[in-house]
Amino acid sequence: MELKINDRFENRKIKFFNRFSLNLVYNSIGSVFSFESYFDPDNIEHVELYAPSHFHECTLEHNGELLLTGTILSQGFGQSNKKQLVGLSGYSRPGVLEDCEIPTSSYPLQFDGLSLAQIARRLCAPFKIDVVIDDSVSSDMNKTFEVSTASESQNIKSYLADLAKQKDIILSHTEKGELLFTKANTDGAPILEFDTTKGSLPGTTFSFNFDGQGMHSHITLQKQASGGNAGEQTIRNPYVVGSFSFRPTVKSQSSGDDNDTGKAAQRALANELKGIKLSITMDRWVIDDKIIKPNNTITIIAPEIYIPRKETFFIESVKLSGDESKQTATLNCVLPSVYNGEKPVNIFRGINLHPLPDA
Repeated sequence: MELKINDRFENRKIKFFNRFSLNLVYNSIGSVFSFESYFDPDNIEHVELYAPSHFHECTLEHNGELLLTGTILSQGFGQSNKKQLVGLSGYSRPGVLEDCEIPTSSYPLQFDGLSLAQIARRLCAPFKIDVVIDDSVSSDMNKTFEVSTASESQNIKSYLADLAKQKDIILSHTEKGELLFTKANTDGAPILEFDTTKGSLPGTTFSFNFDGQGMHSHITLQKQASGGNAGEQTIRNPYVVGSFSFRPTVKSQSSGDDNDTGKAAQRALANELKGIKLSITMDRWVIDDKIIKPNNTITIIAPEIYIPRKETFFIESVKLSGDESKQTATLNCVLPSVYNGEKPVNIFRGINLHPLPDA
């Protein structure tokens, strides 16, 4: 892994670290990284590189493949009778939008009659962040909002995410440090296929968790009439079954019209399904000469973690870590229905002893 410092360092590459971590997250604008290495206060290059309060732009590459363009944010120092490691950490460039509110130079906060694409470009311009729009969402990105007003206390990412959510658009980032508006690649060919029934997989471990506390049997979305029609929609969660499975919840729809209430209910259900998590830890970063990245799918058969049939999961994030002795990739996966907007089907149907409802 190489850290390349831009700015005054003229693209200087730093290749040697004692410990390293990079967490690439699909549904985030701020993937984070951290390094630990030794600091020599007599080395002028080290003094400039590790200088607190210097927000250096940097890139992370592996074997010539660009993984992230970001900003170094933090340094941590220590001293004792034994030489201590110094920590450097930061995030991808659009992460700043999550830390900052709309600057007063971009006021007024009303964006009536503008599209999401126009609003995003206007708000990103002061930060020198480019906006990339995936072809799959370009039509929705260019539809105008009749009325849209940001709050002075709301960070930029939160405001843009609220607008994008109304159109089922995901905010992410590119490896070049651009803000990306996109949809999940849940239908792509799996980049990995696991089948534990054919024997053990050296260097690979699996964990599967179901968070029932975050689940509700019936999700009702209500929209109050405000310049339009009131709306109400109830949707059934197919993953809440059994004798004591009555767990209703009622939520308010804060934006959109009554025609969007069904979509809002589906999004609320999809958010609950994030409580079904598959984690895969591997002793390698690379598949087919490429770093393993999120926004891809895998398939798995693993009866010992209650997945006895072949199922598809979506890679939501990948954490790459390493030190002098090993490299580790941790894939955090969710069901494709978290992102694809389709009606979910209980993957335990036919395994679970309880009758399952039609969702």
